[in-house]
Amino acid sequence: WADFLEMLMPEALEGAASSEKSISLREGLPRNFLSYMGTMHQLLDNGDADGGEGGASALPEGLKQVAEALAKEAREEGDDEEALDEEAMMARQRTMAHQKHFKEEAKKRIMRVCKQAMSMLDDACDQIGKRFLSDRLPPALLAPEQCLTKEATSNIANHHDMSKKIWPNTLCRLVRPNIARLVMEEGKAVLYHCIDNSRVYHGAPLSPMEFEIDDAPALEQLLTTVEPHWIMVDDLIHGDVEDKMEVAQALFDEGILATMLVAAPDRSVQTG
Repeated sequence: WADFLEMLMPEALEGAASSEKSISLREGLPRNFLSYMGTMHQLLDNGDADGGEGGASALPEGLKQVAEALAKEAREEGDDEEALDEEAMMARQRTMAHQKHFKEEAKKRIMRVCKQAMSMLDDACDQIGKRFLSDRLPPALLAPEQCLTKEATSNIANHHDMSKKIWPNTLCRLVRPNIARLVMEEGKAVLYHCIDNSRVYHGAPLSPMEFEIDDAPALEQLLTTVEPHWIMVDDLIHGDVEDKMEVAQALFDEGILATMLVAAPDRSVQTG
């Protein structure tokens, strides 16, 4: 969670600060706030030495001892409120009011950043997913998996023909779960995968594949279809069958898609 929040919160703060809906995070801090906020002014907080919230109980040990000594001295001299003259009492109340107002304003802005963070959870998860793909080893495909990819060396029964071409009736699925991730970046659908990762840590950078936004539904279907399920190219969500075939062909050529034909290729549509 610490790693996740470390990635999320700076982006949330930047997003909230640059928002056109509110300028509260771009406003200046209150004038002279250092004259009533900070550790040295906590003795004037509501809790005092009695351990109230934000009071002496939250102080460092040295200042806590000072607070206790002052409280003890006040008890010995009688009610400390009565011992204060009217001017000191008014100054104390003003300081406490300033502290309360500052905390309320800070809380509003913290909550605004948190609200922004909640709207960016998916983006942060995508960043964590990309980092995981970059860090991991490439998948070691088993023989039954490899024979369904572009690396197939023979025309195996129920497999595509040797042209390794995608047809409308080709069955597809991701060759191994969790080896690829689709994210939205700068108005593009970007697919990251680890199939070409080096066995040396970070020996080869990720090579993202860029698609148009309208390709995203079909890509999502392909990336979420894993063993033992299949999806037919013609059933992908897209405008026309040629686009469906091109999207599937791109993933197949990249080596992350497993394909299979259970009937003769449907040659009614040709691409490339």
